[in-house]
Amino acid sequence: MKVRVHELAKKYEIGNKEFLNLVQELGIEVSSHLSGLTDEQVDKIKNHFLKDERKDKKKKKSKIKNKENKEDRDIDKKKDKKNKKKKKGRRADFVVKKVDNEAGVLVEEDGIKIIKMRGEMTLGDFAEKLGVNSSNLIKKLFLKGGMYTINSPINLELAEELAADYDVLVEEEAEEELAFGDKFALEIEDKESDLVERAPVITIMGHVDHGKTSLLDAIRSTQVVEGEAGGITQKIGAYQIVKDGKRITFVDTPGHEAFTDMRARGAQVTDIAILVVAADDGVMPQTVEAISHAKAANVPIIVAVNKIDKPEANPLKVKQELMEYGLVSVEWGGEVEFVEVSAKARMNLDDLLETILLTAEILELKANPKKRGKAVVLESKLDAKVGPVADILIQEGNVKIGDVVVAGESYGKIRALIDDKGKKVNKAIMSQPVEIIGFNTVPEAGDSVYVIQNEQHAKRIVEEMTKERRLGEQSRKTVTLESLSESFEQEGIKELNLIIRADSKGSAQALVESLMKLNNDEVAVNIVQATPGAITESDVRLAEVSGGIIIGFNVRPTTKAIKDAEKAGIEIRTSSIIYEIIEDVEKALTGMLKPEYKESYLGRIEIKQIFKVTRVGNVAGCVVVDGKVRRESNVRILRNGTIVYEGKLASLKRFKDDVKEVVAGQECGLGIENFNDIKVDDIVEAFDVVEIKRTLNDKK
Repeated sequence: MKVRVHELAKKYEIGNKEFLNLVQELGIEVSSHLSGLTDEQVDKIKNHFLKDERKDKKKKKSKIKNKENKEDRDIDKKKDKKNKKKKKGRRADFVVKKVDNEAGVLVEEDGIKIIKMRGEMTLGDFAEKLGVNSSNLIKKLFLKGGMYTINSPINLELAEELAADYDVLVEEEAEEELAFGDKFALEIEDKESDLVERAPVITIMGHVDHGKTSLLDAIRSTQVVEGEAGGITQKIGAYQIVKDGKRITFVDTPGHEAFTDMRARGAQVTDIAILVVAADDGVMPQTVEAISHAKAANVPIIVAVNKIDKPEANPLKVKQELMEYGLVSVEWGGEVEFVEVSAKARMNLDDLLETILLTAEILELKANPKKRGKAVVLESKLDAKVGPVADILIQEGNVKIGDVVVAGESYGKIRALIDDKGKKVNKAIMSQPVEIIGFNTVPEAGDSVYVIQNEQHAKRIVEEMTKERRLGEQSRKTVTLESLSESFEQEGIKELNLIIRADSKGSAQALVESLMKLNNDEVAVNIVQATPGAITESDVRLAEVSGGIIIGFNVRPTTKAIKDAEKAGIEIRTSSIIYEIIEDVEKALTGMLKPEYKESYLGRIEIKQIFKVTRVGNVAGCVVVDGKVRRESNVRILRNGTIVYEGKLASLKRFKDDVKEVVAGQECGLGIENFNDIKVDDIVEAFDVVEIKRTLNDKK
């Protein structure tokens, strides 16, 4: 029997991730920590450790010394912070941080100075960030014919041009929204020495009746399935088990939309997704949904091939079908772990748990138990007897009875904590799921929960959150194919994310194939999901996470999906004509193409005289020598055949009258916008810039 990578990693007391990298550096091809090694490969690894034993010892000593030095520095910092701390409960403890709206920020990366701009900024502000006198920049621009003052706005393009003279880069910076914890100064930076290993959080996903809850029941050896109608889970449950002294937290979802809903609200809850696929059934519509949602959440997937005890079970077929969706098993050269199990017969459950723990080890999941308590709401409801109830998962620190907590627009004092076994507890620790009672209103699933100093502090946070959410609802814009098309060029987006629903699997596949033909080397359609069936709230959540559009062919959305889409600002576009859908998507993709422009020559003017006009600057007396010139034309100044300026006309006159156009042979007077350095015999060349309509075929 071959030795596995993780077994050798344990022997040499090295983390799976680090050991896997080392093995690959030695030229041994392995794809995961569960890959098998030949005797020759094992000997090669053994020889490496014998040769480098001394070197490793030196490295370990150096690491220990560095760690000790860092701990000393951390202690000093802690002392400094203690001295600066204010008393708890004071009104001054309430902080609302806003995104830094400063026009530009100067940073240094790899020895290169970078000014990060957010929109336009004044020339004076830019000079300050650049570290030069603003008069120097005004002079530079004046010599190029530009008239600027300290308060003149400059755009990104001009800023880049000016900064290049001082070996400074300019980058555009997009505005970002602060997370709940950062906004109210509830987060503090973790120290490496405070981080400890935490239990992985696992979400069970898959098609209905493929054995999701039965598998969870088998692992926990409790009757979770009792009381459930039609085999469908009616309530989110989160449970913990212990394997080889290590805890594992399982979250069982009633639908994939609940899983993605929390992702849409910015809550990273799940560490690993277990995809349950029945060996006798294979890949089904909800299996595909589950894969899409897990990929959108960017979590590793472990496939549990269930019901292998059945005579008609065909695990090989499951592996082959899942390859179509990018899930390739380790045995076939991929990176996805497949474990064949039977929830009913209790087969290979230990193998599944071992795979979970090994995957968690590679992920190196850690958190800080010393921080203020932080959790996420998994599910919430209003109980007629006890009031608002929330199922939460502790992420950092701990929560205990009596703690004041805040979650979005809800707050309260914890009156009761109930663990996954229904027992009342006084305290809950990291990765532990508990039910809490004490909120004044029902919090939303996905809300972050923080332990706060006192109720006054919590009330002020809730007031601020309520105010912000109202403003957000007023300013929310619906994402449509048209609006996406308009913003693609500005945002540099090159992929259009689509969630497709059709009346049959064949229709869905046909639509996908037709849409994929629209792709070229510049823009592309990205099919997030394509499945048969009505458009549901699950699709809306997926579109919200992926920033996509929902396309329906011969199907309609459910009432709940329509309401959710309206609330989330997601477009649902349906049609019973496939060509209409293709045409709509083609228009959106065309809008993503970078525009092409062609210059159209109009005419030339020769400057004969220069007149100085008070408060205006220099104006020119001219004659049109060729073609025509319009008032709104683009112009370039040619001096001895060389371009000295490009811009726009500030004025165009015939005698004393403003005119829209002058033609060959006519005399005229003109002024140039932002350029004062015109001279006799300069040529003013007029031209138009015409945008050429692009088509997808241009780049194929």
